[in-house]
Amino acid sequence: MSGGTIPGQAPATPAAASVRRRAGAFGTWSPLLKQVAALVAFALATIVVLSPVVVQVEPALVLAADALVLAAAGFAALLPRLRIAPGWELAIPIATFVAVALMRVGTGGQGSPFGALLVIPLVWIASEPGVRNILIAAAGVAFTIAFPFAVGVSAIESAADTVRLVFTPVVFTIAAVLINQIARVVNRRLEQVQEADAERELLVASLEKLNREARKREQKTLKANQLLDEVWSSITGHAIIGTDTSGRITVWNPGAESLLGYSATQAIGRMHITDLHLADEIREESRLGTAGDTAGAEGPHTDFDGLVETARGGLRDVRDWTYRRRDGVEFPAQVSIAQRVDEKGEPAGFIFVATDETDAREIERLKDEFAGLISHELRTPLSSILGYVELLRDDDDEPLSRQQEKYLGVVDRNARRLLRLVGDLLFTAQVDSGRFTVETAPIVVGPVLRAATETARPAAEAAGVELRTVIAHEDVVVEADPTRLGQAVDNILSNAVKFTPRGGSVTLELGVDDDEVRISVADTGYGIAGHELHRLSERFFRATTATTNAVQGVGLGLTITKAIVTAHGGRIDISSELGAGTTMVIVLPRPSA
Repeated sequence: MSGGTIPGQAPATPAAASVRRRAGAFGTWSPLLKQVAALVAFALATIVVLSPVVVQVEPALVLAADALVLAAAGFAALLPRLRIAPGWELAIPIATFVAVALMRVGTGGQGSPFGALLVIPLVWIASEPGVRNILIAAAGVAFTIAFPFAVGVSAIESAADTVRLVFTPVVFTIAAVLINQIARVVNRRLEQVQEADAERELLVASLEKLNREARKREQKTLKANQLLDEVWSSITGHAIIGTDTSGRITVWNPGAESLLGYSATQAIGRMHITDLHLADEIREESRLGTAGDTAGAEGPHTDFDGLVETARGGLRDVRDWTYRRRDGVEFPAQVSIAQRVDEKGEPAGFIFVATDETDAREIERLKDEFAGLISHELRTPLSSILGYVELLRDDDDEPLSRQQEKYLGVVDRNARRLLRLVGDLLFTAQVDSGRFTVETAPIVVGPVLRAATETARPAAEAAGVELRTVIAHEDVVVEADPTRLGQAVDNILSNAVKFTPRGGSVTLELGVDDDEVRISVADTGYGIAGHELHRLSERFFRATTATTNAVQGVGLGLTITKAIVTAHGGRIDISSELGAGTTMVIVLPRPSA
């Protein structure tokens, strides 16, 4: 075949193997280029046939031979584009053998002057590696020699004809063996040269690739350094300050200069980080036990030890401190302190990232004022509306008509809905401002859950949803605020009922482990998309299934529930599948015995 390997010799590399597959008797010649010799030889033979030199000619057979050679050349031209096995290349010299046989028959048979044409396909096939190709070449020669006798154009008239018929294929077979061995040696030498060239090309390509990668890394490093410089220069809203292990300032960014009023020249190497803090504030933190065992000690270095005690333990310390500017003005700052290490992993100092909290404190103050405004300006009028609605309904002297009763029912429902919304907004404002607290005491969970179930039952019956309760541990006790815990369970039960279509069910279940109490609410409702689960506790977020199925709500229920559960030291686990339902689990720590 055209693609073979030298027996007993394995390719050294993939590139060498590729070379071996391409190399044949004519190296890397294409099949069409190999067939050119046959085309030229048959063209010359045809010219001779047209001259008066050859007397006995069968034009049809000569034309058939020429056509077969041309067809083989066309196949050779198409072969590289055809997705067929490499062995099909041998069809070209085999077709040439047939063409030579036809040419001999058409020009006198055994006495034809064109018998030498069979050397061309013989050399092609015999030069391919492998004993099989020698046998194919010998068979082709035997066929070409015997064909005129087989079709009756020539006859065996003497012993010499018999000897010629046998001896000629044997001689050509020996020639095929010699050609095959010579081609094998030549191919091996050629492959070795090509393998060396391929290895050299691979080495050069590898070196070029390494050089390109090195240049890319260099460019990336330069760009990273440039980007770092740009980022470092653009951070003006945060003071980034680096110190050594003793607290002496070694890094000072433009934000520190803008925020604190000192230039980098004035700060680096000349100032201590405690120069920016209020010493009394650090000592007070130490006295309260938040800065290790430095309480009661004095001096700037002791203050520094108390300042970085948490960070020195490998933790990031984020707290509010008071910073003093160069002009003496003090301002509240949120400071993140982290330890930094050198290339050996040894402590090299600390990084302080400070943010001016003046505006944030003002915003918190405005939020508190806004919450108070809502409480006074909205809750009071709503309570008044509800009170007058109740008076109108209870007036026996002037009873309401059925239509008036219907209108007042609408007013009452919407006023109570608005009152709940105001209450939810106030609650979230309290959580954001840090004024939300829970008053915990040992309580039995069972009654709280049964009360929540009874609260949700009217809405469930109106919606056609079955409400189930499974409380296996009636007397389990947790440390909780019963009002707030009931509010949290009410919220998730209410959500489950709203998100469950008519005919579905909602199951409230109480489970107990050694160290946890699990309050689970599972529904068979619409479900929630997986990519939205992590957003359920965001304020005013509503799942896609809520908007698609027109489920009422503003997106505060789970925000409030999470705040309550978190305040109790617990967590909420949520799992859901679209079209199959949702399960929400309130997990609370169980008090130790």
